Amino acid sequence: MVTANLAFARTFLESFAKLPKKQQKKVREMTERFQDDPTRRGQNFEPIKQARDPKVRSVRIDQTYRMILVQPDRGDTLICVWADHHDDAYDWVKNRVFEVNPKSGVLQVYSVEECEAPEPAQAKKAQAVKVPHLFAGFDDEELLLAGVPIPLLATVRALVNDIDLDDLAPHLPEDACELLYLFAAGYSFLDALDETSRKPESKPVDVHDFEAALEHPETQRLFHLVEGEAELEAILDAPLAKWRVFLHPSQRRLVQMNAQGPIRVLGGAGTGKTVVLMHRAKYLLESKFTAPEDRLLVTTYTKTLAEDLRKQLDELCGGHAQRIEVKHLHSWASQYYERLVGRRLRIASDTERREAMQSAIDEAGDTDYSLSFFQEEWDQVVQLQDVLTSEAYFKARRVGRGTRLGRKQRMQVWKVLERYREHLGLANLAEWQDVIREVRLYLEDEDRKLGYCAVLADEVQDLTPNELRLLRAIVPKGPADMFLVGDAHQRIYGGVTRMGACGIKIRGRSKRLKLNYRTTDEIRTQAVAVLEGLDIDDLDGGSDSLKGYRSLRSGPVPELLHFDTSGEEEAAIIDHLRRWIEDIPPGEICLAARTNDLVESRYAQLLTRAGIEFTLLSSGQTSGKGVRLATMHRLKGLEFRRVLLASVQDGEMPKRLPQGTHADQASIEDHEKRERCLLYVAATRARDQLTITGYGKRSGLLG
Repeated sequence: MVTANLAFARTFLESFAKLPKKQQKKVREMTERFQDDPTRRGQNFEPIKQARDPKVRSVRIDQTYRMILVQPDRGDTLICVWADHHDDAYDWVKNRVFEVNPKSGVLQVYSVEECEAPEPAQAKKAQAVKVPHLFAGFDDEELLLAGVPIPLLATVRALVNDIDLDDLAPHLPEDACELLYLFAAGYSFLDALDETSRKPESKPVDVHDFEAALEHPETQRLFHLVEGEAELEAILDAPLAKWRVFLHPSQRRLVQMNAQGPIRVLGGAGTGKTVVLMHRAKYLLESKFTAPEDRLLVTTYTKTLAEDLRKQLDELCGGHAQRIEVKHLHSWASQYYERLVGRRLRIASDTERREAMQSAIDEAGDTDYSLSFFQEEWDQVVQLQDVLTSEAYFKARRVGRGTRLGRKQRMQVWKVLERYREHLGLANLAEWQDVIREVRLYLEDEDRKLGYCAVLADEVQDLTPNELRLLRAIVPKGPADMFLVGDAHQRIYGGVTRMGACGIKIRGRSKRLKLNYRTTDEIRTQAVAVLEGLDIDDLDGGSDSLKGYRSLRSGPVPELLHFDTSGEEEAAIIDHLRRWIEDIPPGEICLAARTNDLVESRYAQLLTRAGIEFTLLSSGQTSGKGVRLATMHRLKGLEFRRVLLASVQDGEMPKRLPQGTHADQASIEDHEKRERCLLYVAATRARDQLTITGYGKRSGLLG
């Protein structure tokens, strides 16, 4: 071999990111030289005698560090799979096998140490009492077609339950593991293939043709063939930005999906919905809307996520990024409104809203209802249902509001609410829903053409009906016009909304992602347990579930630590943070709590007293020095290697409703549901390790 093509495994980029800067620089130089001559003297390109797979090679980075590669028996492609200290690198690769599956043609990685181990204890017990094995309903040919390597077939056959499968999962190829989890969840062989859109290979597979295997969509979830020096440099510049390189086949199908209308994508936390949205934008600009004047609007509910999307799309799309407008939806509507009416708009603060409502109540005279009742009636009935007249209010649905209102009572309440709206107008104040409504009505009435070919929206579960109708009005109906991504399990702001009722017809164009790429399965299990028993909608009037939602990574079980006093909890938090800072960069650690008051008054002071440097995350501020400190709401759209959620105890999580809040049982249940969703969101921000602390009375959300 004189010249070589390079392919990167996902594992290589993960290990490369952890190398010291000096060794990273040497790896860069080395990979550039490989493309000329990988066997050049001085690089110590040599087999590893103790490795199970004879195709494995070692390359010296320096006296201490080694890079691990795979050299196929045929072809001129080298695959970089790991980089680490000498002994750790050799230990990592010792029992791993890299081969093309003879049934599927997929390049797989698995560990052979399990195939020589005795059967799991559960399996021996099962044989004694004749408990059926987990995959007793599947024959060997089906398991092999699912991607189970022949050396691991007997071990898979011996599994008894999900716990056994969890233990074996780290040693299995990812493509096989995904189908096995679906089998274990009750899917038939054909249903599981249909769910993952897989088809058995129709022609014989050449197991020595690694270059053909690298072209397989299932292979590309783990491996990427580098195309030229520019891409090599770009990948090594951001090794942890795996979304730019690796796409699961189910994600790629959504990215390239041909549709005659809106597409809805659902998926639990960490399934890569935002990744898919960004690649969809790139695909549309490169393949569908290619004219220089063609533009896309990418938007979302939260300002912080919009700013992050802008940065990542700039990196992903290169020169095409200038044809993408990325805006927080409220910001987009506000700017358009100001251009429309010719004056700047001021959004009423919570204090101004309370004062305006109290003035309206005082002017109405005697009333049987409290300030909180009127505020909730305004937010949950009037604004949510787009009520503008007394006639519309008399017809409005008040499900879950508790207090029944006859026509006479509604008239009394409406007079106050109408006066409230007048007070805001006189003070030149507005609410966001007013702005959204005015812009939407203008676009609908005038049938305006704004020049967007498509709208792509993230976190749509938090959008109101008015906001979804605005999205529909922004872009003309047509092929590939809307791409809407969300998950009602993560709804922490908006209410239940039906897309169809907002003019967005997605029937037959709805897909769900099920593989969690962010968190370990232990963290996923803990987070999902918080949602147990909840009925979650699918954003269009149906029900949604997390059936088949799995993580393929494993790690430590989350710690749930509860203390008698706040002082004991604080001591544990500081101890955790100090230990974590010794292991990983502090910027990859986040401490979060439920409210601004807890974060800014209690934990910011705690970290200051302990001498731990931190950055308080706020709108537009996601980077800085030290440990990240944030509210749980602020964590939306972010991720960290380790997360500590503090003050998760009764009264704080779920947060008590304010004293005097006018809430019936349905409202109380809705509040707790939203709190559970918030804890689920916060917990799933952790990639590798999660700790939850509290003190006093234990939170009911933790079981």
